[in-house]
This record gives sequence, structure tokens and C-alpha cells, in this order.
Amino acid sequence: MSIADKQIEYGSDKAAEKQKALRGSGSTDERFREMAENVYAHLSDEISKKIFEARLKYAETGDLGYITGLESKYRNLSSDMQVYVEKIQKGTHCLIYGSGRAGHYLAGRFKGFGVIVDAFIDEDESKGPVDKETGIKVITEKELKQNIALYKDRTFVVSYSVKKVADETGKRLIEDIGIDEKNICMGIYDWRNNRGQYFDYFDASDNEVFVDCGCFDGATCYNFAGWCGHKGFDHIYSFEADPKNYERCKKLLEPLGKCDLFPYGTADANKKVYFASEGFETSSIISREEAEKRNFEGVEQIETRALDDVLAGKRVTFIKMDIEGAEYEALIGARKLIMENRPRMAISVYHKYEDFVTLAALVLEMHPDYRIAFRHYGFDDLETVMYVE
Repeated sequence: MSIADKQIEYGSDKAAEKQKALRGSGSTDERFREMAENVYAHLSDEISKKIFEARLKYAETGDLGYITGLESKYRNLSSDMQVYVEKIQKGTHCLIYGSGRAGHYLAGRFKGFGVIVDAFIDEDESKGPVDKETGIKVITEKELKQNIALYKDRTFVVSYSVKKVADETGKRLIEDIGIDEKNICMGIYDWRNNRGQYFDYFDASDNEVFVDCGCFDGATCYNFAGWCGHKGFDHIYSFEADPKNYERCKKLLEPLGKCDLFPYGTADANKKVYFASEGFETSSIISREEAEKRNFEGVEQIETRALDDVLAGKRVTFIKMDIEGAEYEALIGARKLIMENRPRMAISVYHKYEDFVTLAALVLEMHPDYRIAFRHYGFDDLETVMYVE
């Protein structure tokens, strides 16, 4: 089966819906199983095999427990994330401080693996008494203090991403309300978990040339430069389609030097697509149908480029992709680049259930002698990265 055929069969929303329907019966299609067996044969180590097996069970059943139940030795967690995981277990009752976007995100993730959110805490009284989006009760600090006997033994999760604000909130919970510090779980300020993500599997070589698909806030480019260390690097090519993120990154990346930033999404061809522009790391390409569902609110049309066109004739040693489910098409658009350069790659494979198989199968078609490794950096099903060398 050709790459183009696979794109139709496995790289589309239609294919994802097909796989979702199959999960309802606890099954997968025959072609998917064949690809999975081939990928498994190319895995580099025991950690990769355990993660792959867990994701395969998750893809077949939709049971998140196969991933959250992975032993800690099979997860690349920072110390902060490890503490977070230990406090937030299936069956835990918690209160989330902050009913904004981060709070809603956490509530949704927690629900997926059996954590019960008793309430949001928010000083904005207009948010209560019930959160309109989730149906979860909303209380103020005053109401929390009045009902301290009911809540004091619960786990408190501070959702704020700004460390100073989160620390001040935690201090109030301890000093003003009387919550035991051991019951407070501070927000993870970087949901990519740690600076090592994308860079803790490979050792840097001399004269690295990095392609960053999904620049977001520029942090990955700086982490790349740090990974190269005293060896330095030759160049960075970075792509960020969200207009707000792009404008921020123009200023942030300037001190790096030797870095070209492009205002495009990466895909299989040069085209215009609908884009949910959130000014956050979750900004993503969406279908016209999804844009219509949103009444085009927060939706823009952006341009995509194939890496084969933008970087034609360039030397590339390392490609990173974390582009919210668009990785398959981006790899299609980088086929010539990959065939000619055989770069090492770090690719996110958690945005769609089947990505950990279909993306691996795609790169193996380009270079059958590639070796594959998986590392998992999240407390749930997010942040699984495939390393290719």
C-alpha cells in the first residue's frame, strides 16, 4: 500500500472515527494489527515495548487505565510530575482552584481516569454556584472556610499556570483557610512535563540542524540549544501557525540567532486550512465542519507548507513534531527531506488513538531500518513521544 493510500486510510478524521467505532467492540482492523506487529519488531528497548503495549490496549478498548497503570519505571516523569501522579489517583476526591481554561482542562482529564472533582474554587462569584461548562459546583474561599470540615481532607489542585500566582494561592489555602500542605497539589507549570522531553533519548552530535514543527512559545528551540551545549548548532527552522504565538516567538527567538521562524502550519502540501487560533499550545488545524460548529469564532484560515518545499536542498539532522494531530500529513510533506537526510526525529503520537502505530509505520516505509523508541511524559494518555533513529 502506497503512502498516498495510507494517508487516505489512516491520516484522516474519517479513519479516526472508524477506529473509534472499532474500539467500541474491543477490536481493531486487520491492517492496523499488521502495522502494529511490524512496528513492535522495530522497537529498541523494553520501556518502548511496555508503552506500546499499553497504548495498543488503550486504542482497542478506550480504557485509560492501561496507561495510567504503567509502573513509574516506564514513565519519564520529572519530580514535580511524579508527586502530581502520586496524589491524583483513581478514586481521589479533589477540589480545583480556578475554573478557567486550565481548571476545565484538568477536570476533563481527571474524569477520564476516575478522579472525582467535588468543586471548583474561584473568587469570581459570577462563576457559581455551578460551572456552566462542566456542571461542577463552584465555591469561594469564604465558602470553603465555612465548610472546612467537609473539605479539609480532600486533595486541592491549584490550576494556575503562573508560578507566582499559584504559590500565592497555595499560601492562602495553608495560612488563611487551614488546609494541610500535604493535601495541596500545585499546578504543573509546563504541561510538557520537563525540559528533557524531545531531547532525553538522543545525544547531540556536532553541527545539528533542527526543524521544530509546532514552536508555540519558543521553549523547545532553547531546549534544543541547551541540548547541543558546547557543541553548538548549525541552524534552526521553526514553524508556528498561530498568529499570536508567532508574534511572540519572533521576539523570543531573536537572541538565539541562526533561527528562521515561519508563520505556517506543516502539512502534505501548500494550501489554506481552517485553524483554531487559541494563542496556546493547543491551537490546531480543524475541518470546515468543526469551524462551522464553532460558528467560526476563534477560527482563522492559515497557510500550510510541505517541509519538502520550504527546506528543499537543506541539510537536516533532527525533526521534532508536536502539532495537535497533523503529524501524519506533515510527515507526508517531508518525505523527500527524510529520505535524503535520514534525520533523527521526536514525534508526538498521542493526539489520535492510532498515531503511535500509523506514524511509526509511515516512517518505517521511508526507511525500513529506522529503529523506534517510545517515552511517556504525562500523568494520563498525553505526552507520548516516538523517537526515530
